[in-house]
Amino acid sequence: MGYEISIDDPHGIAEIRLAREMSHGEHLQARDELFEICRARRLRKILVDARDLAGKPPSTFELFDFGASWARLGRETPALLVVGVLPRDAAARNWWQFGETVASNRGLVTRTFDDVEQARAWLRDAGPR
Repeated sequence: MGYEISIDDPHGIAEIRLAREMSHGEHLQARDELFEICRARRLRKILVDARDLAGKPPSTFELFDFGASWARLGRETPALLVVGVLPRDAAARNWWQFGETVASNRGLVTRTFDDVEQARAWLRDAGPR
Protein backbone atom coordinates (compact mmCIF):
# COMPACT_ATOMS: atom_id res chain seq x y z
CA MET A 1 0.00 0.00 0.00
CA GLY A 2 1.40 3.41 -0.92
CA TYR A 3 -0.06 5.49 1.90
CA GLU A 4 -0.58 5.69 5.64
CA ILE A 5 -3.58 7.23 7.40
CA SER A 6 -3.52 8.50 10.97
CA ILE A 7 -6.01 10.42 13.11
CA ASP A 8 -5.34 13.28 15.52
CA ASP A 9 -8.50 12.88 17.61
CA PRO A 10 -7.94 15.82 19.98
CA HIS A 11 -7.81 18.22 17.01
CA GLY A 12 -10.18 16.36 14.68
CA ILE A 13 -7.62 15.95 11.90
CA ALA A 14 -7.24 13.04 9.49
CA GLU A 15 -3.75 12.84 8.03
CA ILE A 16 -2.63 10.82 5.04
CA ARG A 17 1.01 10.40 4.08
CA LEU A 18 1.62 9.44 0.47
CA ALA A 19 4.48 7.17 -0.57
CA ARG A 20 7.13 8.13 -3.10
CA GLU A 21 5.52 6.43 -6.08
CA MET A 22 1.82 5.76 -6.34
CA SER A 23 -0.35 4.90 -9.31
CA HIS A 24 -3.48 6.86 -10.14
CA GLY A 25 -5.52 3.91 -8.86
CA GLU A 26 -3.64 3.93 -5.55
CA HIS A 27 -4.33 7.66 -5.19
CA LEU A 28 -8.04 7.04 -5.75
CA GLN A 29 -8.03 4.16 -3.26
CA ALA A 30 -6.23 6.31 -0.67
CA ARG A 31 -8.66 9.20 -1.16
CA ASP A 32 -11.70 6.94 -0.89
CA GLU A 33 -10.44 5.25 2.28
CA LEU A 34 -9.62 8.64 3.79
CA PHE A 35 -13.10 10.02 3.03
CA GLU A 36 -14.73 6.89 4.43
CA ILE A 37 -12.84 7.35 7.70
CA CYS A 38 -13.69 11.06 7.78
CA ARG A 39 -17.39 10.41 7.25
CA ALA A 40 -17.49 7.66 9.87
CA ARG A 41 -15.70 9.81 12.45
CA ARG A 42 -17.25 13.12 11.34
CA LEU A 43 -13.87 14.69 10.66
CA ARG A 44 -13.72 17.86 8.57
CA LYS A 45 -9.98 18.57 8.59
CA ILE A 46 -7.61 16.70 6.30
CA LEU A 47 -3.86 16.96 5.93
CA VAL A 48 -2.32 15.37 2.84
CA ASP A 49 1.42 14.88 3.33
CA ALA A 50 2.89 14.60 -0.16
CA ARG A 51 6.49 15.50 0.76
CA ASP A 52 7.88 12.21 -0.51
CA LEU A 53 5.75 12.02 -3.68
CA ALA A 54 7.81 11.65 -6.86
CA GLY A 55 8.04 9.25 -9.76
CA LYS A 56 6.17 9.07 -13.04
CA PRO A 57 3.67 11.93 -13.35
CA PRO A 58 0.00 11.14 -13.91
CA SER A 59 -1.59 12.16 -17.20
CA THR A 60 -3.22 15.58 -17.41
CA PHE A 61 -6.62 13.86 -17.48
CA GLU A 62 -5.78 11.87 -14.32
CA LEU A 63 -4.63 15.03 -12.54
CA PHE A 64 -7.74 16.94 -13.56
CA ASP A 65 -10.05 14.07 -12.64
CA PHE A 66 -8.33 13.56 -9.29
CA GLY A 67 -8.57 17.24 -8.32
CA ALA A 68 -12.19 17.46 -9.45
CA SER A 69 -13.08 14.27 -7.55
CA TRP A 70 -11.73 15.74 -4.29
CA ALA A 71 -14.00 18.74 -4.79
CA ARG A 72 -17.01 16.47 -5.54
CA LEU A 73 -16.43 14.46 -2.39
CA GLY A 74 -15.77 17.64 -0.44
CA ARG A 75 -19.24 18.95 -1.32
CA GLU A 76 -20.65 15.95 0.58
CA THR A 77 -18.90 17.18 3.74
CA PRO A 78 -19.82 20.78 4.58
CA ALA A 79 -17.01 22.93 5.99
CA LEU A 80 -14.31 20.48 4.87
CA LEU A 81 -10.77 21.87 5.04
CA VAL A 82 -7.93 20.22 3.16
CA VAL A 83 -4.29 21.21 3.44
CA GLY A 84 -1.43 19.71 1.53
CA VAL A 85 2.27 19.61 2.18
CA LEU A 86 3.94 19.99 -1.18
CA PRO A 87 6.35 17.40 -2.59
CA ARG A 88 10.08 18.05 -2.39
CA ASP A 89 10.50 16.77 -5.97
CA ALA A 90 10.10 19.73 -8.37
CA ALA A 91 8.19 17.81 -11.06
CA ALA A 92 5.83 16.22 -8.52
CA ARG A 93 5.35 19.62 -6.93
CA ASN A 94 4.12 21.05 -10.25
CA TRP A 95 1.58 18.32 -10.92
CA TRP A 96 0.41 18.38 -7.30
CA GLN A 97 -0.26 22.12 -7.58
CA PHE A 98 -2.25 21.58 -10.77
CA GLY A 99 -4.54 19.06 -9.02
CA GLU A 100 -4.91 21.38 -6.04
CA THR A 101 -5.87 24.26 -8.34
CA VAL A 102 -8.54 22.11 -10.02
CA ALA A 103 -10.02 21.16 -6.62
CA SER A 104 -9.87 24.74 -5.37
CA ASN A 105 -11.52 26.10 -8.52
CA ARG A 106 -14.38 23.69 -7.92
CA GLY A 107 -15.02 24.95 -4.41
CA LEU A 108 -12.86 22.80 -2.13
CA VAL A 109 -11.25 24.87 0.62
CA THR A 110 -7.57 24.06 0.25
CA ARG A 111 -4.24 25.47 1.28
CA THR A 112 -0.69 24.32 0.60
CA PHE A 113 2.37 24.37 2.82
CA ASP A 114 6.04 23.44 2.54
CA ASP A 115 6.24 22.29 6.16
CA VAL A 116 4.08 19.60 7.78
CA GLU A 117 4.15 21.22 11.24
CA GLN A 118 2.90 24.53 9.80
CA ALA A 119 0.10 22.66 8.04
CA ARG A 120 -0.90 20.87 11.26
CA ALA A 121 -0.83 24.13 13.23
CA TRP A 122 -3.01 25.87 10.65
CA LEU A 123 -5.58 23.05 10.76
CA ARG A 124 -5.60 22.99 14.56
CA ASP A 125 -6.48 26.68 14.60
CA ALA A 126 -9.01 26.52 11.74
CA GLY A 127 -12.69 26.08 12.44
CA PRO A 128 -14.43 23.79 14.90
CA ARG A 129 -13.15 20.37 15.97
